[in-house]
Amino acid sequence: MKKVLLAVFMLPVALQAQVLLTENFNTLTVGNVSDNITGATPGQGDYFFFASNGTAPTTSTNAAVTNAQIVSVNAGDLALSLEGPDGDKGSRFMWQDGFPAIWATRTSGNNIIEMEVDINPGDGTSTSRNTFGVYIFNAAGDRVLGGFVVRAATRELFLVAYSTPTGNPVGNYNYSLAAAPGIQLPANTVSRIGVSYNVTTRQVLIKGPGIAAAGVGVVGSSTATDPAEIDFVSFSGNTTAAPNSDSTTMVMDNLVVRASSTDTLLNTTEIASEGSLSVYPNPSSDVFNVNSPSAFTSYTITDINGRVVKTATMEAATQAQINVVDLAPGAYILNIVSENGSASHKIIKQ
Repeated sequence: MKKVLLAVFMLPVALQAQVLLTENFNTLTVGNVSDNITGATPGQGDYFFFASNGTAPTTSTNAAVTNAQIVSVNAGDLALSLEGPDGDKGSRFMWQDGFPAIWATRTSGNNIIEMEVDINPGDGTSTSRNTFGVYIFNAAGDRVLGGFVVRAATRELFLVAYSTPTGNPVGNYNYSLAAAPGIQLPANTVSRIGVSYNVTTRQVLIKGPGIAAAGVGVVGSSTATDPAEIDFVSFSGNTTAAPNSDSTTMVMDNLVVRASSTDTLLNTTEIASEGSLSVYPNPSSDVFNVNSPSAFTSYTITDINGRVVKTATMEAATQAQINVVDLAPGAYILNIVSENGSASHKIIKQ
């Protein structure tokens, strides 16, 4: 069985997807994303930010411009840090305008929107019940076509979708992905999460560490609804059974949004019509040589569970050597990012 699985894993990645949007925050400046919390005017990177303590009565008091920060991680790589509410209500939303126009440029038939992002849940010992994640909204902003959140206190991952669970009215629902304690992301580790929404079939799918390769999904309840906005989000997470009285932060990075005609979540070659990515020798015990048809500026290596084990930025180049001496032997996915999109290649460290 192990030999069969390995042979399948080493097959070339032939699936194509159309990159619509990428964000690694490296062109922004460390500090506040915006100078206001009303969502009225854009800040760095044309990002709008909205922070609220919730409607009265509320015990939350910490809504501020400091809730959305660009921070330095991994020796100069930049990322987004969101801080959640410190009481029983409140929310944070960070987004860019203009996605409907971007979606309209997709190739005919590419009716699946796929969103992937890196997230570090921390150590999971926080007393805060805050949740953090990314949502795909409709134009009205009242339906989560697909998304996810991670609870800081437990590191549990949830799928979020506008749907109709059996015996319940239609609405935006959080879905646990396994029996208690659910799917818990690795502590203090960057994990890559993918969520997709099929405009035609309404299927919502999530993939990530601890989830079966095929993913876990639900059928949404928003018919023929185009995606209109991608938001980084945070919420109080308060419940009657588990009240929230503290805030915490979570870091997210390397957002990629694609349009596709088939499922390519967490496993795709995205630089289309410009040749192929070459990685050799493969397998290798120390160094992989990478030749790309497009100049790339960063790379990420993830293990088969979606955990990021190595990442770096560099000057734009079409050729590079990637040292993997520090990685344990096994199978990994190398993802490179260029101005034209990104490309993934399966590699074997001996």
